[in-house]
Amino acid sequence: MSLYDIGDQLYFEGRYQEAADIFRECIDKQLELNSSINYLGCCELQLGNFEQALGWFDEVIGRAPHWERPHMNKSRVFIKQGNLIEAKKCLDDALQINPEHEDVYYYLGIYYEKCDDLFKAEEAYNKSLGIDANQPETLLNQGIVVSRQGKYVEAIGYFQKVIALDPNESDAYWNITQIYVSTKDYNQALLYLDKYMFLNKDDEEAQELRVTLEREMTDSRTPITKDISKRETSS
Repeated sequence: MSLYDIGDQLYFEGRYQEAADIFRECIDKQLELNSSINYLGCCELQLGNFEQALGWFDEVIGRAPHWERPHMNKSRVFIKQGNLIEAKKCLDDALQINPEHEDVYYYLGIYYEKCDDLFKAEEAYNKSLGIDANQPETLLNQGIVVSRQGKYVEAIGYFQKVIALDPNESDAYWNITQIYVSTKDYNQALLYLDKYMFLNKDDEEAQELRVTLEREMTDSRTPITKDISKRETSS
């Protein structure tokens, strides 16, 4: 395995500091230089070093101005910082370079969610899925967006697609559970909650919800609050 591939694997495993060290070594050795600089920026982003990340992305943009990915990655930094104006500029730049990149539309969807524009977020996720239909994270986000619009059947369909692609994606089970809670279908809610808890045995919130659901099935006076949202992972 090449040094660059080692860094790629470490990043995939979420070992961002170790990956950053490898990509610095790649840069020193001029190995896959533009990609290594871009990857180092992504590592700094994941480590919360936003200004360093922006510096690396700017460097690779200067070296490869017609590559959309560093523009997109700059938008990720700005979204994290809450600078949505600059985030949108970067996404527009990325789409101007490559209007057929599914990841750019994914982050455009996140941008519109941050702006509370659910219709445009749904549209952006649809464009991303039109390019590549088998994206669990995009399907998950799309399910959340349509569920927030009250389109529960459609939302469940998206979450079921996530499960088909990755049966261990517990957020999908959680979100289906919350939809069934909101529609008072407690049998189905318990079914999917149990699947979620199989993957998250120590989740106290889920344990409390299960007790409440069991009680609700025999005592309709017990209120249940709904929280239809995925657990935060990454943007």
